[in-house]
Amino acid sequence: MKISIIICTFNRVLYLPKCLEHLKNQTENPSNFEIILVNNNSSDNTAEICQEYINNNPQLSIVYILETRPGLSFARNKGIEAASGDIICFIDDDGFAIPEYVTIIKQYAEDTRYADIISFGGKVNPYYNHGKEPNWLSKYIDGLVSKVDLGNKVKLFTKKYPAGCNMAFRKEFFENYGGFNEDLHTRGDDKFVFDKLKKAGLKILYIPTLKVDHFIDDYRLEKGFVVRLSKIIGQSEAIRLKNANFSERLIKLIEYNLKLAAAFIIGIVFSFSGQFSKAYYLLLVRWNVLVGFFIKNKI
Repeated sequence: MKISIIICTFNRVLYLPKCLEHLKNQTENPSNFEIILVNNNSSDNTAEICQEYINNNPQLSIVYILETRPGLSFARNKGIEAASGDIICFIDDDGFAIPEYVTIIKQYAEDTRYADIISFGGKVNPYYNHGKEPNWLSKYIDGLVSKVDLGNKVKLFTKKYPAGCNMAFRKEFFENYGGFNEDLHTRGDDKFVFDKLKKAGLKILYIPTLKVDHFIDDYRLEKGFVVRLSKIIGQSEAIRLKNANFSERLIKLIEYNLKLAAAFIIGIVFSFSGQFSKAYYLLLVRWNVLVGFFIKNKI
């Protein structure tokens, strides 16, 4: 079984070399996996870094592609087109996979007990510049930093789904159901795919040993960025549902209002325990997700 690892990158030369270094150090035989580098029209020296990596690692199977259309969904679909593996994985250009990453995916994908599993995901550990999680972060909004931790037991994803920086699919899924939604350029294209997968009655397996560290830039922890990202999340949901019937959109709107109401209650609990920043940011995020749902123009 061959594994294809797709890395879509845009102007991230500060982190891309470290991401690639982790893939070079995989314990799996290099003949069992390929690395597909999709340059999403970067304006820095991403192309030179990729070419240098290819030249310095002749033992690895590496495919380099330029996708000129801006947007992660375009880049991901371009990578899928080029993939020759039975399993297609996605790691962000600032994601750092453990040495056993490929071996673990291959092991579970080949295990007959999981023959009906179409998708796989694992733990994502946010890696902060100063080594400390922000005090305003709570489990209710840890998706803002792509954190995934469902414990230490293998289980199915039910309410949640894998993070885009650590997700894998059997190639047949894309062959049968299509790729990522190219209307969702900045956020939500992975959720679109997982929603499509779940509606088809397909299963997603959580593998706790499948770990990726994901670097979080300082600017992503600033209040202004949190507000903007929250609005983008709501707007992406509206775009994802643009062809849905009225009842589906209404259900999502009701869900967002219920989550906002729940945030008020949880915020009160946080406040009574002195965790005022957790209360404030929880409400800030839930309110702006709701606001974003009604924004028509690009944020």
